[in-house]
Formats: sequence, structure tokens, C-alpha cells
Amino acid sequence: MPKIIFQLKYLFYLIRKRKFKTLHNYLWVYPLWIFYPLRTFIIAKVFKFFKYCPYPPLIEIETTTFCNLRCKMCEHTYWSEPNRHMSFEEFKQIVDQFPKLKWAGLTGIGESLLNPDFLKMIKYLKETSNPIVEVIDNFLLLKKDLSRELIKYGVDEMFCSMSGATRETYQKIMDGSNLDTVLKNIKDFDEAKKELNSFTPILSFHYIVSKENIGEAEMFLDLINSLDIELFEVYYTPLLHPFEEVKDVFLDNFPEELKQRLKEKGKKLGIHVGFNLSSKFRKPPIKDCSNWIMPFIFVNGDVIPCCAENEGNRREAQKNYALGNVFQEKFKDIWYGEKYTKFRKLIRENKIPAQCTHCPIYNIHGKNNSS
Repeated sequence: MPKIIFQLKYLFYLIRKRKFKTLHNYLWVYPLWIFYPLRTFIIAKVFKFFKYCPYPPLIEIETTTFCNLRCKMCEHTYWSEPNRHMSFEEFKQIVDQFPKLKWAGLTGIGESLLNPDFLKMIKYLKETSNPIVEVIDNFLLLKKDLSRELIKYGVDEMFCSMSGATRETYQKIMDGSNLDTVLKNIKDFDEAKKELNSFTPILSFHYIVSKENIGEAEMFLDLINSLDIELFEVYYTPLLHPFEEVKDVFLDNFPEELKQRLKEKGKKLGIHVGFNLSSKFRKPPIKDCSNWIMPFIFVNGDVIPCCAENEGNRREAQKNYALGNVFQEKFKDIWYGEKYTKFRKLIRENKIPAQCTHCPIYNIHGKNNSS
């Protein structure tokens, strides 16, 4: 289904179901996040001109660092940091500070469904600020009864993260998973939506690209098409950072000819194909950064500017460069405090803050790093 048709279908669904708050949030979020050229213009140009810094309308919250897999490309596999769940009270403490939140991503370096309070967190989020809620998951634990719960609690978007189109490649990279189980859970998820007559959660797929599975990138579209399910897009993201344990499979460049083939194949199959900003060959200058409007909150409460420096196996450095801790001080004080103010000032001056020295999205070369 063409992207614009799918989006219109979603908007009409929201109107028909009288989900006017979600409709309002979507129309608000679309220019500030989903449509990259417009978001860059608004945040990096207009906001800069007026020296405007709005309170974040979008946040990401890491609800756990426990995981049921040991994926070869994931930094979590190589951590020494003890695993931790965010408690419901801690989550509530964060959410209560964002009464006008428009969008929330409840995903970090862990498997969210392992947190025993995860459904309770979604329910609370929807009953308070009621933002658009996105979850990224590996679908190994997502049995049909759990899918029904996520639908009932009002999750708006689900990304299924996968790293292969064949059983051999998929299970080699995503150690501990099972492709047959995941595919069954995907079909059951789609069936549960139909049984509950729900257009949401909108389902998309996140294909993490490395040298080990780039040869199956086109095949992955055939695999998804064979499931005969309703989906929005297949989103391709190369490994973000070449840290020591993954440098041998890190993809230095996502071939443009492959991107074009994927787009053409997707068009033939009726599947929208998208690409992570990190896949761009020519990186925009850091002054064009719009990611800072979506802060990322670690499971322990540390606040970092965005999620782009995750998956670099630099967890301790990220904590050291954190702009504050939301369990120790109010987020408003962090956001308008000296560290965050200096951070945004450096971005707007086209200088590289210490927090962004490994950014995979913007051009961080040829400029002096700042601290």
C-alpha cells in the first residue's frame, strides 16, 4: 500500500473511532519528527532564529536492560553493567513531568516485555498524557494473548526488529531467538488486530543491516510479503557504530544501488521501504540536528540528548556525559539547566558537543569537538 494511502487510512480510522487526541498528536508530531525535511527546517532553522527551545514533546524511555537474546550486533551482549528494570513508580515519576507529551518510545537496550510492569506503564501513559506510543520488539515473547493486551491498552506503533531472511542467518545473528516462532507471533499479532477490529498498533519492520545479512535485504521483503499481513513499512538501518566486537561486520556504506532496488521491489510488492538517516552517504552538518528535541532516558534515570549514540558499546561514556538524572532532579531543571543549554548552543553554532562525538547521522568531522 502506498505510504500516503496508508497514512490517510490511519487518519480516517482515528476519526471514525473518535480518537481525536491521537489525531491531534499525529498532526502535531508529523512535521516535528516523521517528515525529516520539514522537521529540520522547523527545529534547526526556525527555532534557532527565534532562539526557541520548547519543552520536549517527544521522549524515549528505557524501561529495562534485561534481554532474552544475545544478538551479535547489540552492545548489550558485551556489557558488564548489571541488568535493571525501571520500576512503575520511577516510570510514573518521569511521565508525570510531561503532561503535554505527544509521542513516547518505550524501547531501549533491553526487551521491554520482560519488565513485569510494562503493560501497567503503557496503561498509565495512555490514561494521563495519552501520547502516541511506539514499541520496538523482537516478537519472540509476543504471544497472541499478549498482543491482544497491547492492542487493548492502546499501543499505536510496533516495530518488529529482525536481522535476516533465512533461519540460518537470522538465528546466527539474533542468538537465542527462533525465526519460526517469531513469524508465527507476527501472524498472530495481525490476526489479533483483525479480531479486535483495530487498525493499531501499526506494524512495521526494522531490518538491522550488517555485512552478514546485507545479501538477504531484498529477500526480507519477499519473506514479509509472504506473511500476508497489514503493515506500514520495512525500515532498513545499518549498524550504527563499529565498536570492537562488531567492526568486522560493520557496513561502511549502504550501497545506493541496493537502496534503489529495495525501493523498486517494495513498490512492486506494495510495501513502503524506508531507510535510517545513518544510511546517508553525505551527512548533514551538526547545526541541522533535530534529534535533540527527543531526549532519551536510561533505565537508571540518566538523560542523554537522543538515542543515536546508543549501540556503540560506550555506555559508561554516555553516562559520564549525561545531562542530568531525572530521578535526582526535575526534568525541567535539567532541560533548561546549564549543561543542556550549553549543549544546544554548541549544536546551533555547528560545534560538536562531547555527547555527539560518535554521532552516525550528522557530520562530526572537520570541526573541533567541545566539552
